[in-house]
Amino acid sequence: MERAFVISDIHGCYEQFAELLENWDKSMKLFILGDLIDRGEASKRVVQKVMELKADYHDQVTVLKGNHEDMFLNFLHNPEKMGALYFFNGGGATVKDMINEPFILHRSSTELARLIKERAGGEVDFIRQLPLYEEFGNVLFVHAGIDPKMEDWRNSSEECFLWTRDMIKHPNQTGKTIIYGHTPTQMIHSDKSSGIWVSDDQSYINIDGGCAYGGQLNAIVVNENGEIEQTYQTVR
Repeated sequence: MERAFVISDIHGCYEQFAELLENWDKSMKLFILGDLIDRGEASKRVVQKVMELKADYHDQVTVLKGNHEDMFLNFLHNPEKMGALYFFNGGGATVKDMINEPFILHRSSTELARLIKERAGGEVDFIRQLPLYEEFGNVLFVHAGIDPKMEDWRNSSEECFLWTRDMIKHPNQTGKTIIYGHTPTQMIHSDKSSGIWVSDDQSYINIDGGCAYGGQLNAIVVNENGEIEQTYQTVR
């Protein structure tokens, strides 16, 4: 049975990402469930590392779009309108990293967006083409979730795939184990811990350990039936 190594919500925490990758058996597929960027100090390095992995291992590596990639692209498209929201959500660290400048307050949002396109065009192009979800046997990987009220989950809106926090309030009727991130597990665990969270019926699995918020970066090995075979974690 095929197995996969899964990470989510790296948020520029390159050292923790690199440490977890040491546990990846290259015979497995690698899935990264979005939010490579923002908040942490090394977003560009994380994106470049993921690009290298994709170039070296091709279809063995799947990287999904997260809401922070979405905000980043929206900022580039309409910097004056989207700048405040993006910076409020940790985008400043990514902007500094992408243009390789420690101070950016003297520059307008329009100028910053232009510099990113000039100095990190390859990274921008890579982020633009990221998919919203991927299936792996009886497993569905997605950044935030699906709309469980839809008869066919594939008809969920892009906003839902990237932003929802309501999915686990409803039963999972997809017939698949849904593995996702986006919502730090500290917000779900009653003891505020950062480990992975599994629903009582084991059909929802959240692996976002809130590394960028002082938690930890989690990884799991999961098989095509949605059964977790191994867990890993590293603290920022």
